[in-house]
Amino acid sequence: MKVIYGPGRDKKFFKNVVLVIGVFDGIHRGHQALIKRALKRARVIRGHVVILTFFPHPVQILHPEEHFPWIISLPFRLKLFEQLGVLGCVVIKFTKKFSHLTPEQFIQKYLVNYIRPKEIFVGEDFRFGQNRAGTIDYFKEEGKRYGFKVHAVHSVARQKYQKISSSTIRALVAEGKLKEASALLGRPVSLWGKVKRGDGRGKSLGFPTVNIYPRGVVLPPLGVYAVRIIIGNRKFFGMANVGYCPSFKNKNQQLAVEVHIFDFHKNLYGQEIIVEFVYPIRPSKRFASKAALIEQLREDEERSRGILKVSYHK
Repeated sequence: MKVIYGPGRDKKFFKNVVLVIGVFDGIHRGHQALIKRALKRARVIRGHVVILTFFPHPVQILHPEEHFPWIISLPFRLKLFEQLGVLGCVVIKFTKKFSHLTPEQFIQKYLVNYIRPKEIFVGEDFRFGQNRAGTIDYFKEEGKRYGFKVHAVHSVARQKYQKISSSTIRALVAEGKLKEASALLGRPVSLWGKVKRGDGRGKSLGFPTVNIYPRGVVLPPLGVYAVRIIIGNRKFFGMANVGYCPSFKNKNQQLAVEVHIFDFHKNLYGQEIIVEFVYPIRPSKRFASKAALIEQLREDEERSRGILKVSYHK
């Protein structure tokens, strides 16, 4: 998948485009349904799906006083777009200046002069331009004027929730309701990141870890979880601690996700991994001694293996 940051000069890349517009935080089941509709339409007209998305989130710029974490990071978002079969993605930097564009200016600068789509897919509640003045009806009328067709796709609903939304999922993850959040996402609650060096504490305890230091994304409550780990095309099992290393003093006190991969002994520093949170094992807590912590980690591993149905290979 080709990724372009901001409107550039590479107009030759965009041919017979079926465009999908949105922030798509989480790429939940509703987002997936919208993108799949566009992919289906692209096959009919022999076109290619391109996504126009935004970073940072508009709320983070327009309401910086609010604590507003992402469900997934931008690199993870792009990876999931590619897995769905999207050809390209244009990432627009959302700024206050950008937010002041009128609906007409947005259409002229980004659609007519740059991407030149044949058809556009958006959610039914899509609004755009300064003060969200651009409505679906206005968008469709402008489409007739400039030669593109606009499709507004209905939201996906699930059981007791009126509709699947990123805000609902964000709250569920923060509350530790992994099963409910995963049902709305259409996949496990996951974290993408590059493995960085820790202080070697896990190895000294007999439980070596690979460490991710996430920033700006929502995480489950502090504690230990049974997890699956995806490395390239392979899947492994393990347990992960989300926390600030509570058992020993840590000068940085940086939030970390420390992952112990069962029966795995390779060096992963600098590599990208995905951690899927399967089930909570216990909340975070302090231990009076190193021996007490090791005993608890053994119990955590036994329970995690049981949940994941992984046998011992020690």
